[in-house]
Amino acid sequence: MTELYNTDILRWTTRIPHQERLVAADVTVTKTSRICGSRISADAHLVLGRIKTFGWEVKACALGQAASAIVGQHVIGLNEDELADIAARFRHMVKTGEADFPPKWEALARLAPVQDHPGRHGSVMLPFEVLEGIFAAAAKAE
Repeated sequence: MTELYNTDILRWTTRIPHQERLVAADVTVTKTSRICGSRISADAHLVLGRIKTFGWEVKACALGQAASAIVGQHVIGLNEDELADIAARFRHMVKTGEADFPPKWEALARLAPVQDHPGRHGSVMLPFEVLEGIFAAAAKAE
């Protein structure tokens, strides 16, 4: 567990961006991990298929917070295709421990040790599940 909850991961827990919920949002999504109870609620305004404004409330363990902080750095301007690519790469890393991310997303590799802790997979996946839910809800609303 020490490898998992290292100083670098714990530092990320204090860097979660976009922590103010939006008053006027195109979509709002809440996801909860069935495994650990971590929960993220997010609001987004999209323009031409990209996230223009974003806010969320992250109530998660240190790993869920770290994952949210890393993902949150790149959420503005994110489109569904980029999200699908990064989410697939992250899921692969969570299952295998093998990290392969473009430079913009390489900080996600710091979470590779979670592969050995299946009980933590749900929490680190929440930011991706919330964003997937945002794009799905936006497509449904069109």
